[in-house]
Amino acid sequence: MSHEKSKVRKTLNGILSMGLVGTVVLSGCSSNTKETGASASPSQATPKASEVASSTKDLVNLSWYMRKPIDTEKDQEAIEAEANKIIKGSINANLHMNFIDNASWEDKMKLMSASGEAYDIVFTANWTNPFDLNVQKGAFLPLDDLLKKYGQDILKKVDERAWKAVTVNGKIMAIPSQSPFSTPSSFVFKKDLATKYNLDHKQVKTIQDLAPYLETIKKNEPNITPLLVTKTVLAPAMYVPDYTLITKGISYDEKNSKVIWELDIPQYINNYRTIREYYQKGYIAKDAAIKTDYTAEAKSGKYAVMRDSGGYTEDGSKSTALFGYPTVESFAYSPIIGTGHMLGAASAISKTSKNPERAMQLLNLVWKDKKLSNTLAYGLDGKNYTVKSGAGTDNPSIEAKSGAEQTWAIWHNWLGPLWDQWDSNWNTTASLAQMQKNNKEAKTSATLGFLFNGEAVKSETAQVNAVYAEMFPILNTGSMPDYDKFLADMKQRLKDAGMEKIVAEVQKQLDAWKAQNK
Repeated sequence: MSHEKSKVRKTLNGILSMGLVGTVVLSGCSSNTKETGASASPSQATPKASEVASSTKDLVNLSWYMRKPIDTEKDQEAIEAEANKIIKGSINANLHMNFIDNASWEDKMKLMSASGEAYDIVFTANWTNPFDLNVQKGAFLPLDDLLKKYGQDILKKVDERAWKAVTVNGKIMAIPSQSPFSTPSSFVFKKDLATKYNLDHKQVKTIQDLAPYLETIKKNEPNITPLLVTKTVLAPAMYVPDYTLITKGISYDEKNSKVIWELDIPQYINNYRTIREYYQKGYIAKDAAIKTDYTAEAKSGKYAVMRDSGGYTEDGSKSTALFGYPTVESFAYSPIIGTGHMLGAASAISKTSKNPERAMQLLNLVWKDKKLSNTLAYGLDGKNYTVKSGAGTDNPSIEAKSGAEQTWAIWHNWLGPLWDQWDSNWNTTASLAQMQKNNKEAKTSATLGFLFNGEAVKSETAQVNAVYAEMFPILNTGSMPDYDKFLADMKQRLKDAGMEKIVAEVQKQLDAWKAQNK
């Protein structure tokens, strides 16, 4: 969500552009986290060497299921052979990755769960192969005891707060990854145009602040579209402070401690009114509502203002690297950390695993051994990446192949230990340090750990989702004939679909959760 190229390309509208309309499915299970002390993490108790040795006596094969990170994935046999040298030598196991195409990924995992098919580890998140639904149907194994016995390196590195997001009814059900939980969002400006028109870009803080610059671009640059917006990816700075997304269309008002429907938030309505005005003035492409590949549009160089590529960098380096031309950025906001932000990537052990202890040992090894995690992520030296400096050290700087030449990638946070990533064109060491700093400084929502159970409003959920699927691209791009009429129609259709009943159910469950988690 993550912050790396494929995730930007495929899910920018999800984890990385999580505004008040998000991609969390309106279903799940409530989390009744019971903590002792300051966190929900298990205590660390180092196992005896004899215990570890006896647990790895027999060679086992371990399976890890994951949505295919990139469509051009190849070289798996050679990369697994290299990784398994480390794995076999450490825990006497062989790993096989099972990549499932996006189109069949979730159906495949549902079928495996329903049939009781044996497998070991699986990728889960709030946006794909949903964590809450899997826990609800009993697909995952509780990990508390396994973590205490074999997860020492995981326990040292996971953000203490993140355990709340994966703890259900007092049991840890997955391992949350290291991720940019509060990814600062920014305005991105094509540098040559910002320089040409003397834009003081650091002074742009809101979507409304853009108006004079967009007007200048429209008047003077006939081959440039002033603002990039697509079917699912919002314009920059559409977030409203002091509200935390709970589920689609519904947020938590941190100041007033209550659940609220986004269409009842004045600033939310104001921001989209501004987008409508920009569309009318020709600042947004006429066909924006049918554009689906945000990154491809940005790379075209035909836009003056964009949103960030998955995280703000003060010098614009991250967007410059991804979009392929010089950019400058202006900080917009840092979201409050909620449950969804900490469930952007996680690893679970299947209840059907025949070797759960070895599966936990493997996950711990990935978190412990930087060579292993980076081999699984980047592939092989000379084939999938080249070393720029620091060859032979634990922390080389590398250049991973990209575009049509890229034949391997597993995003580090899909594996777990993002901060152990080698310096690269995916993320520099400096950008990783900034992400960690952002996490530490970000506010945490009062709802962290709460997961909404949509079972009681299942039919309403389906109807509400259908309305959003139809109407949100129009709202997002401002491409409606009459804004006030469209907004009134959208609100009425959502009411008719059952949105108010869902809001009431969220509030009811949240009140109960708060009472249990004082």
